[in-house]
Amino acid sequence: MKKLLLFMAGPDGEVDANLSVLGQLGVLHVTPFQTPKDSSIERVDARIGQLRKAISILDKDDDQQSASADFVDYRTIDRGEIVLMDKVLELDKKCAQLEKRKAELNAALASYANWGQVSAGDIDELRQAGVFVKLYLLSEQELKNINKRDDIHIVGKINNLTQAVLVSTDSDNRLNCTEVSLPQAELHELRSDLAKAIDGHRECENQLTQLCAQKSLLQEALDERIRRLNVRNIQYSGVSIDKQLRCWKGFIPEDAVEKLIKEAEKNSWGYIIEEPSAEETDEVPTLLRTSRWVERIRPVMNFMGLVPGYKELDVSLVFMIFFTFFTGILVGDAGYGLIFLVITFFVHRKTGFARKTEFQLMYTLSASILFWGILTGTYFGAESIANISFLNKLKVEKLASFGGDNVFVQKFMFLVGAIHLTIGHLQVAWRYSNSVKAMGQQGWVAIIWGLYLVVNQMLLGIAAPGIMSWLFIGGILLVGLFSNPGASFLKGMLSSLGNLPLSIINGFSDIISYIRLYAVGLSTVLMASSFNQMAIGDGITTLVSGIGAALILFLGHGLNMVLAAMAVLVHGVRLNMLEYAGHAGVEFSGNEYKPFKLTKQ
Repeated sequence: MKKLLLFMAGPDGEVDANLSVLGQLGVLHVTPFQTPKDSSIERVDARIGQLRKAISILDKDDDQQSASADFVDYRTIDRGEIVLMDKVLELDKKCAQLEKRKAELNAALASYANWGQVSAGDIDELRQAGVFVKLYLLSEQELKNINKRDDIHIVGKINNLTQAVLVSTDSDNRLNCTEVSLPQAELHELRSDLAKAIDGHRECENQLTQLCAQKSLLQEALDERIRRLNVRNIQYSGVSIDKQLRCWKGFIPEDAVEKLIKEAEKNSWGYIIEEPSAEETDEVPTLLRTSRWVERIRPVMNFMGLVPGYKELDVSLVFMIFFTFFTGILVGDAGYGLIFLVITFFVHRKTGFARKTEFQLMYTLSASILFWGILTGTYFGAESIANISFLNKLKVEKLASFGGDNVFVQKFMFLVGAIHLTIGHLQVAWRYSNSVKAMGQQGWVAIIWGLYLVVNQMLLGIAAPGIMSWLFIGGILLVGLFSNPGASFLKGMLSSLGNLPLSIINGFSDIISYIRLYAVGLSTVLMASSFNQMAIGDGITTLVSGIGAALILFLGHGLNMVLAAMAVLVHGVRLNMLEYAGHAGVEFSGNEYKPFKLTKQ
């Protein structure tokens, strides 16, 4: 990356045009001098919100009809997109009001259905004649409290409440209960108003459906406002010099420098291009360029917010390989892998087989689960399926979930961990291939394999060969002598040796951490097997037992698949993000390269 100071002169309109050119170039990652603030930004942002709302309204009614006789082509009207947007928002507001009105009228009609054809007007007429009528809905306890009063008349029941009418010549006579209000309008008036509300609501919906044909005009307006907002944000994130000149700071890839210089000279921009200083390293964005296959891990890294620092290693390739491998082990059931594969296929087909990285990742992970499940002979946790002749021939006996060698499997997991951590140190060694630091990393490789032998001996009872001691001796010497070369050789060596005991302990625990692959994979198998036993352990003898067994299998295996997927995110990511990344010296402290980029109009 190169640091860039970019200068543009001229009035706001000219700067706007120049920034549009810069955005179409799409190479400058802008580091704001200040938070962009201006009334024009607020106005454009508000308009974007309105346009998005109008488009979402038309999306709900996206059932285009033939144009009506009073069809208006808003493209032919000055600022037609705004007129169209206002029309859509107005119609949607009117629809909501009419919907509310319909609900109120239906509630009033329900009152007539419950209490008969008596309105509030009828009650008023009786009041003027000196008869006071009040209506109540009483609970069982409230009904008991009225003690069979002569002025109370029970007329019916609504749900669990009793309809009671209080008739009295005393206006102050009332019950200490919630009184029911009757509608003011007469029944025929309510019915007429409801019919009008229904017709009005239908007309609003028809108009919205007609306007769907011009939704593209709103989308184009939205795209333009988003472009304008991006330009405004960049414009006001720079600094103004004497109101005549604007300056921006940012970073561009080294291979884009010539392209930017050519455009700058063409448009009379000023620029200063230089190497970022050591103090600016934290500001420099990270641009990762990987192969299409490795790019599949990007959704996982984006989800976790994992961006290597500018000076850190790109671990995408190793992350992808081992994450795929770990996923297979953690889920480890060929039946589940097949289900994931089928679900991915059908969802992918729904999108018209769109070329999305997420689908490629899911295909890869599903295939890994399927492959490991075949090797271990695991199919929905059912040993009977694994014993089918042709499937039995495909499994590796020592890895088998049923009847396999548990010690061998655990040793294999520790071996995977040692290889994973070794790759991290070898990557660092390659980075320092022109420095004696590379020998320090080779020393760590020796220590890792010494620790692997220690873990096998302590946890699995496998006797360590004599080479173990030499691995530690040679590794410690290389780490002590070459990890921190500098002006003072002795000071660097003492510093390395001082940190070494704690680092070795951490390395020991890191290797042990890989046992989680075995433990979680085994728990997935045991849970699947338990659900199978619960469902069909005693056989299926009746229709009810068959339905119960199907329900247990469906819910049980569904839950198990969800838990297995969560285990992948927790343990599969952790082993890459903490254990491996820690040994590769990657802290994921970077910020992603996001250039100011506009679509060419």
